[in-house]
Amino acid sequence: MKLKHAAVIEPNQARWKALAAGLKKAGLIVSSAKEADELGKEQLVVLGASAKSPSRLARLIREKAPNALLLAAQSKGFKAPFADAVLPLPLSVNDLKVRLAEWANRRADDDGGSAASRAGEGILDPTTNFYTFSHFKEVLFVEVKRARRYGFPLALALLAFDPIKGVQHVHSQLMGGLALAIRRSLRDTDYPVQYSADRVLLLMPHTDLAGTLIVARRICERVSRASLQSGDDVLHPTISVGVAAGEPGREYGFSDLVRQAQDGLTQAMARGGNRVEFYDASTDVALEAPMPPTIPPVAP
Repeated sequence: MKLKHAAVIEPNQARWKALAAGLKKAGLIVSSAKEADELGKEQLVVLGASAKSPSRLARLIREKAPNALLLAAQSKGFKAPFADAVLPLPLSVNDLKVRLAEWANRRADDDGGSAASRAGEGILDPTTNFYTFSHFKEVLFVEVKRARRYGFPLALALLAFDPIKGVQHVHSQLMGGLALAIRRSLRDTDYPVQYSADRVLLLMPHTDLAGTLIVARRICERVSRASLQSGDDVLHPTISVGVAAGEPGREYGFSDLVRQAQDGLTQAMARGGNRVEFYDASTDVALEAPMPPTIPPVAP
């Protein structure tokens, strides 16, 4: 089963246009339906974050389109018991394409497939809502091969929180905040993936080293400006980032970029954290990336 027809129920016109544009880029046909009672043959309905009384509205949508997949568009929280799944915002087209295929497969299984064929278990990290590396790695390998074959730049970043003593119980809040900072900093062509329990991997096609450093610094700034209440204490978390880039004409593989980014991350943490280190292919070492004066200001 392939999902083709979609509708967006979002009262805010600007947000409706943004969601509709993202769905169209992902290959969906977006209908003109903007209210539950206007739904018809849509196979997928996105309920926008501005909708009032989402639970009530979700019931109306299910009455009008009982077989449609209902997604709740959210920028934080990543939980919506009234929907079939959450559509993380800002919307990533590449991420959405993979999710659409997974949702379609899951729906086909629910409609008659065997329980053994279901792929829904362990696909998404419950805290960040990023795809787990074990599920997404083939996509990442293909992207690296495409970059080498067609000669466009590609970069990879590995992010982790700097150590904070005695805060294991707030790990989910920390990772959820990092996920939000990442989504607000990436383009819709980038891939955020939960690489391990405490590391997030970003793959950025068509991005050179300079562009990746800007993105990494922006995420660092967003995290460092945040705070988290833990009992009587107010925590000010920071992250370290290791960056590596694949240049056109240079032979490299996905494992090479990961190793180089890991080296940069290790160096960043060893030098005090809250910084970005990048791998320099000409010197074969990780170097600190100073804050460029041309970085755009970070929005609150």
